Amino acid sequence: MQQAPTPMVLTDARGVIQRVNAAFERVTGYSAAELLGQRTSLLRSGLQGDGFYRGMWAELQRHGRWHGDIWNRGKDGHLYQECLSIVALRDHGSSSAFYLGVYSGLSSPAQARDTMLRHGETDPITGLARRSAFVGALQRLAEQGAHVHVLALDIDGFTALNEQFGLAGGDAILRQMGLRCSQLAASNAQVCIVGRVGPDEFAVGVVAPADFRVGDGGVFWMRQFAECLTAALAQPFEVAQGRKLTIGVTTGLASLAPGAGSAAETLLHASFARQQASPGDAALQQYEAQARPRQLALWLREALRRQEIQVAYQPKVDLRSGALAGVEALARWHRPDGTTIAPSEFIPLAERLGLIGRLGDRVLEQALQDLGQWGAAGLAQPVVAVNISALQFHRADPAQDLASALGRHGVAPGLIELELTESLLIGEMASVMQSLQALRQLGVRLSIDDFGTGYSSLAYLRRFPIQYLKIDRQFVSDMLEDSSAREIVKVIVELAHRLGLRCIAEGIETRAQLAALRAMGCDEGQGYLLARPMDPQALAFLLSGSRPWRALFTPSAEDLDADVDQEQNEDSCAHSD
Repeated sequence: MQQAPTPMVLTDARGVIQRVNAAFERVTGYSAAELLGQRTSLLRSGLQGDGFYRGMWAELQRHGRWHGDIWNRGKDGHLYQECLSIVALRDHGSSSAFYLGVYSGLSSPAQARDTMLRHGETDPITGLARRSAFVGALQRLAEQGAHVHVLALDIDGFTALNEQFGLAGGDAILRQMGLRCSQLAASNAQVCIVGRVGPDEFAVGVVAPADFRVGDGGVFWMRQFAECLTAALAQPFEVAQGRKLTIGVTTGLASLAPGAGSAAETLLHASFARQQASPGDAALQQYEAQARPRQLALWLREALRRQEIQVAYQPKVDLRSGALAGVEALARWHRPDGTTIAPSEFIPLAERLGLIGRLGDRVLEQALQDLGQWGAAGLAQPVVAVNISALQFHRADPAQDLASALGRHGVAPGLIELELTESLLIGEMASVMQSLQALRQLGVRLSIDDFGTGYSSLAYLRRFPIQYLKIDRQFVSDMLEDSSAREIVKVIVELAHRLGLRCIAEGIETRAQLAALRAMGCDEGQGYLLARPMDPQALAFLLSGSRPWRALFTPSAEDLDADVDQEQNEDSCAHSD
């Protein structure tokens, strides 16, 4: 077997590879060490459906042999056709103990590409599937019940590159682009299909993992795949005479659920999403299936370009003294036609479109500008809390970016508090800790927003250089009716104090909630009961000394406790009615 010139593979009865020869290693690109213990499905191309393989195994079980043409995918992602003969090796009990596969005929990728070229299925420059073959393979996967996601990638300014470096230089870029897409696809744990679907457009189809749920984290796992691909394509490309250059790539994402459309439509949707990006914008653009989100997506991009996103400020109050403890900067979107888009609608949209980083930058820039203007006007400058997105936090040097912004506006670092979500802190802990330490050394304050709703480890929490824990508004809203929510709030307050942190409650809407939080020892709070979000001009009035919530802190503790009892009794009566 080892000396045989034709590729050979030996599997057990379940299709798990037990032995391969040197010719098999050469053809597939995999070493024996990489193949042993793997199922032969590792080599599946995606061009032949489950029905093909079910028929092959059924014939093997009935007759003990099978012969036919099969499409496989090598380690580098290239597709190639082979003529395969399989025979069953039976044990003494007449059941198949092993299967021996022998390949012949089209046993090299070069020969296979020639065959596919004759059928118009393979692109002659990159060796990848053409548009029709890519769509066909994608459709077969969807018909088998798979949830498939499609990335469309386009090279920015490819026509200009062709003019500058000639067709040979352009072809070299296309080949390297196809190779990098194929290499990442081959290294991915999911079934992938790669194709060149246009003159300068590539597509990658990825089957969702088995535990995928529709809408799960905005297909976060697929965004991670896209980020890895974008990073690979950001490396310099070699063109004529050893010259290297960096090219820009725009990417779009669309999803194909079983029975919810066609593969051709999904590829068009991914291309449409990609076209919404500006040249040089590497952020992944996700296709919106409904007309309203698509229209909002167009408006939001335009609003960010024109700096139409405004900032409102909601005061945070010291719950012991009633003093102004700071403000939170909140994004607000008022369109030129006078309509207002709710944050609950445009912020999740910005996250899906990859625009949340630009939105966060806009809010931070406006907050720094307002702080500078308040200081110039002789007003007391409050500490301003700004939400920071994962896209901003995971940039190369977030501390340096913030330091530059502070310097532009002449604002002291201690006047900025960055609110980070728990999920944002999940990742490579050394990198996360390095960024947090750099921000603290800069002098800004750090808080964990919506604490108790994410996944942070308490073991890491004590190591994070933060100053505040912020209780999610849902716990505050439920704590008077739900004893579990009330206990969670108490535990968070006590935990914060034991770690030497201050605790902030958001969403305070009733006097009873305020009284309960004060009784627990919560340090700061915000909500409609205390003050609604306001524009910079209205906040300037507060900074001059006005405290509209002052009356809430003048009654005695007994009066507040009575309010708590009264509201709870009223709720009890309402429930009994």
